[in-house]
Amino acid sequence: MTSIGTGKNAFWNNLLGGHKPEICRVPQNGVQTKSQVYVPFPDFNITDFGIPQYYDFLQPEDKLAIVGTKLALEDAGFDITASNKKFCVPEADGFSVIIGSGFTGFETAFFSFLAHLGIDYVSTRQNKKVSFNRMVIPLLMNNSPAAWISILFGFKGESYTTSASCASGTYSIGQAYRNIADGYSDFVITGGIENLQDESYIIFRGFDTLGALTKSETGDPQPFSETRSGFLFAEGGGCILILEELTHARKRGATIYAEVLTYHSNSDAHNIVHMEPNGGQILELFSKLTQRGVPDYLNAHGTATPTNDEIEAQAIMKFFGDASTQPVINSTKGILGHTIGGSGAIEAAVSALSIFTNQIHANPVDNPIPNLNLARQNLQIQIEKAISVSYGFGGHNAGLLLGKYYG
Repeated sequence: MTSIGTGKNAFWNNLLGGHKPEICRVPQNGVQTKSQVYVPFPDFNITDFGIPQYYDFLQPEDKLAIVGTKLALEDAGFDITASNKKFCVPEADGFSVIIGSGFTGFETAFFSFLAHLGIDYVSTRQNKKVSFNRMVIPLLMNNSPAAWISILFGFKGESYTTSASCASGTYSIGQAYRNIADGYSDFVITGGIENLQDESYIIFRGFDTLGALTKSETGDPQPFSETRSGFLFAEGGGCILILEELTHARKRGATIYAEVLTYHSNSDAHNIVHMEPNGGQILELFSKLTQRGVPDYLNAHGTATPTNDEIEAQAIMKFFGDASTQPVINSTKGILGHTIGGSGAIEAAVSALSIFTNQIHANPVDNPIPNLNLARQNLQIQIEKAISVSYGFGGHNAGLLLGKYYG
């Protein structure tokens, strides 16, 4: 569920086709922001995906999660039947749900706060005066996307949310992997979602005051370019994946895009917003991830912030050597913008699809950082293994090693 397409096929085709998301401008109403562009939240209607209209009261991130889950289940070949505003899925009792999210939707909280104080405010998005929402607490709970997936589809295994800023989606997939590897579940609905919609643009301004957002007039963030200036703010998006125990997946005859070979995470223990300057924990992460094999492809964190890209690039060079010995590198954020908690899950899916199709999307930049093996155009190469990494505010680092499945 992204700014360039909803559903696996539309997203993948558009990504390889070089489609760019819509770029909107932030109104400069009394507050001048250094960055003035953003990517809007994906536009979709839940009823178009067979979700009952009853659930239209949910927050956008909840809607994204339940639509994404239905699409993932259908793609995985599960027979879904509707029953009294809910869905029945075979073996539902055995499903667990682990969803990553960096934040939760703020707009309902802001509106309810204004109404609570008796401040008259007319929403430009809703075109009406805001009121106190009696469901403000369940709507704002960070665990609500995982909870609504469980409720709507009848999944009675454990259900919870992981939150590690920009690494939230990768953490959730890693926990799902461990859940299955340790024998607790055969199926896990996992991934990451985010919703940063806010008509006052306070969240945008928060990132802007940190100096994290792109100054590009066109909204092209140019990750790993010498002229990068920050990440492209995306209002939201995400990806829901199904991890399944291998023997069970074989028995079902499931399409297996890739196999999770290992997962590792660590902490910089350095700063709440800045990466560790020497990239020591990134090197430690690479060391552990490559114990199961050297990757052909690296989906980098690649936010396009001046400092972080430099630290990440130096760590790649230090660990893998010069461009001739590095895996092929790209940054999906350079196309979609940064979806915070949703980004790691989207990038894991991109890595899996790259392995499955032997295709890598372009990382088109001007003036690239020297000595990086960047995919300057789409590539068709044999990919046996791929690494997808995420580094979040707070020093949260996580990575997945994925491998090709031959049956």
